[in-house]
Amino acid sequence: MIRGIYTATSALRAATMHQTRLAHNISNLQTAGFKQILTSRQAYETQRMGEYDGDTATLIRGLDGGLEQGLLVPEEIIDFSQGTLQITDRPLDIALEGEGFFRVQTDEGERYTRDGSFHRDGLGRLVNRDGHFVLGENGQPLVLAAGPVGVNPDGVFVAGGVAAGRLGLAAFGDNAGLIRENGNLFRAEAAPQAATNVRVQQGYLEGSNVDENIQMLEMMRVMRLYEASQKSLQTQDMTLNQALSVGEV
Repeated sequence: MIRGIYTATSALRAATMHQTRLAHNISNLQTAGFKQILTSRQAYETQRMGEYDGDTATLIRGLDGGLEQGLLVPEEIIDFSQGTLQITDRPLDIALEGEGFFRVQTDEGERYTRDGSFHRDGLGRLVNRDGHFVLGENGQPLVLAAGPVGVNPDGVFVAGGVAAGRLGLAAFGDNAGLIRENGNLFRAEAAPQAATNVRVQQGYLEGSNVDENIQMLEMMRVMRLYEASQKSLQTQDMTLNQALSVGEV
């Protein structure tokens, strides 16, 4: 009976966590370069039924069957699939088509993003919307001269008729090693490689890869799971109260 309460509670916790991640996805529908969070649910490891040594928790005698311990929510999974390219006609809006990330310099070190909404600061340096320097392939901030800006598909900037360097684009053998941080940035535990399978598009931004319809349907499904788990918990609690009442008679 107590196990049933734990099982229902774990399902409530899993549904709450899932709804939080879905709400985060929906709130970033219009965020350039945003990568949605996926959530998978799985059961805790099934506990084998039997008699256990109370001191060492060692199985003494096994019985047929087992007991599941409810649901757990594993760490978030980030979907790095390509978002739709949206035309803006702003010369410093840059989108990446294919694999790779822009490299930006923050106070905490180098970070990576797919958000290519850039502008020039007062000294002509290329910065992102948060004011972080956009790095060139030499690892230094890109500096653009005054005048019209052009960017070719290989990421080479020309400003005021003068070549200003090539974008530093990073790629990783396994994007699963990237850790999301605030501001649509990612931190890498492994050293990046130069991105090769990528095309730079000037005057575009990569949109979020969140599908609003799918997210809303998933929220409704998770809400039904939450309601069912809530009713189960209430039933378990009522049954436990009745059992205790009988025991007191």
